Amino acid sequence: MTKILAFDSVYMVSPLRKLYMKLIRRIFNRKKISNNILVLYRLDRDNVLIREKQNISGMSIELHKDHIEALSIEFYEYLRNADICNNLVIKDLKIYNLYTRQVKLKLAGLLRCAYRIQKLSIDGRETLEIITDRQTASIMNKTFSFLQIDPVNIIWKTNRLLTFCITVNSFLMRVAAVLKMITVQSELPKDYFYKENDTNLPTVLITMPKRRPEDFYLTYVKELEKQFNIVLYSTGFLETTPKEYERIRIKQRPGFLRGLFDLKNICFNADSYIADVLIIFEKHYNLNLSIDVVNSIFSNKIDAHVSRLQTNVVDNLLAIEAKRRGIFILGDLMEEIFYCDSAICSSESENTKLFRLSLADESDVSYKGDNSLINYRLKNFNINQDDYLHALLGLNKQSKIIFYASDPSKEESQRYLTERFLFDCFHRLKEFILVIKTHPQDDGRITNYAYFDSKNPSNVILIGDIAQKGRINSSNFMLFKNFDFNAAISSCNGFLTASSSSVLQALMLGVKAGIIDKFDNGHYDYLVNYKACRLINSEESLQSFLEGKKLEISEEALAYCGLKDENINFNLGEHLIKCYEEFHAN
Repeated sequence: MTKILAFDSVYMVSPLRKLYMKLIRRIFNRKKISNNILVLYRLDRDNVLIREKQNISGMSIELHKDHIEALSIEFYEYLRNADICNNLVIKDLKIYNLYTRQVKLKLAGLLRCAYRIQKLSIDGRETLEIITDRQTASIMNKTFSFLQIDPVNIIWKTNRLLTFCITVNSFLMRVAAVLKMITVQSELPKDYFYKENDTNLPTVLITMPKRRPEDFYLTYVKELEKQFNIVLYSTGFLETTPKEYERIRIKQRPGFLRGLFDLKNICFNADSYIADVLIIFEKHYNLNLSIDVVNSIFSNKIDAHVSRLQTNVVDNLLAIEAKRRGIFILGDLMEEIFYCDSAICSSESENTKLFRLSLADESDVSYKGDNSLINYRLKNFNINQDDYLHALLGLNKQSKIIFYASDPSKEESQRYLTERFLFDCFHRLKEFILVIKTHPQDDGRITNYAYFDSKNPSNVILIGDIAQKGRINSSNFMLFKNFDFNAAISSCNGFLTASSSSVLQALMLGVKAGIIDKFDNGHYDYLVNYKACRLINSEESLQSFLEGKKLEISEEALAYCGLKDENINFNLGEHLIKCYEEFHAN
């Protein structure tokens, strides 16, 4: 039987995408003498083949998500050591070093794809014939080499027309990316803030998030002001300058583009795949200003840098530059970090292998005892909104609402199957109403596929995010200008998610919570192990969750999960000074 397997790739321009998908369908539907054929193709923007029965893109790889996360950054370093794309530079900086997270996410997709192919080749008795383009075959062979996998029963068949589509798309999209970088204005703020308390105090550099930076300032930055001079950059716009801070304009170097996007590796090899990932990126219009932000900030004397995340160019480059200058970096984990000298996180639950890879010494990790990210998200929330969802959606107050937070994932097939499972179950559970809320970065396409294929259950309500207004996939989604996510959680009868960190908000708000994991990915399995959440992987376990009461969470579980308020015992400023002094003493 011919099977199909998709992996996440770069955007394809519309005419080529349509041609490419027609070719894939023709190859997929063509009768072959062999019964063991796999068509390996680039994930289409609309994922039109997601509902095909022969699509194995949702196959479980039986590996914990933490293992894949750590493996993906090791693969990233493996490629760096192989001098992948070192000729791609801008303002004398290697692009490969700036887009760590973006490359890492693509590499994680390649790893999952390789494990699925390995599983398919092991399960099959005869030779597995893989049909794809030359660039894909090259990067997949590089992935197999990294994993030290040498399947003996695989034959690669590269298709010239598929290769043609990928090659032409690479050229067109690279040119378009450069033009967009030149013509589109950056969305980043063009100023930073400085507060000098005492010239004898060390100066610490901190960045603030794009969303609700004022709340982050009050819950995080303010407690450091008595012990440090502060240099503050907010990726979100601050209308009002914080008290006693000076607002300083970023010094921008003149000119549109001072760098080189080398077009040398345009097809056929692994380098060209990584070059596409680096060059064909929609946020390049922030790149020049990001570099100017970093140069402006480091024109000040900086003694220490608190890095919460290194997922965008500004935060990543600030850490890279601090490391280059020998400035102490304290990693306070709120998302992903890749470089730091010492680290803190909310609790032992966040001390993953990926987190430890950011440190030279894995033992140099401390725990705060509470979660700064969740505290920031819950800032100024009025918990007394028991009927928020009922009132917003016009539902009877007696209605039993289950609220599901959908999280965008490049594992779109698994997400489709997860949400299809939910909709199918609730189609039969008429006494409950399922309300599903999509992520701000999600146009709702996958959710709408699952909803339609489940025959539009009447007790399922879809809510899109207002950030996607004009792009939302279907009129089935309701949009609300000021949707209160915390109020939605606190007013439901149960909260569900597959991978969203909002499950921690639900637990902090005292709401019954469950983790859906039909593929053994292990997202938040520690919450299940500590009996803080129920695991849902079947209709029976979902029914048990719906009928069961809220779990009583032990003190030990709260402490392990970072949900026990022990902040009174942890002083971030004192800890930073201690680590800073130890760093310089050594």
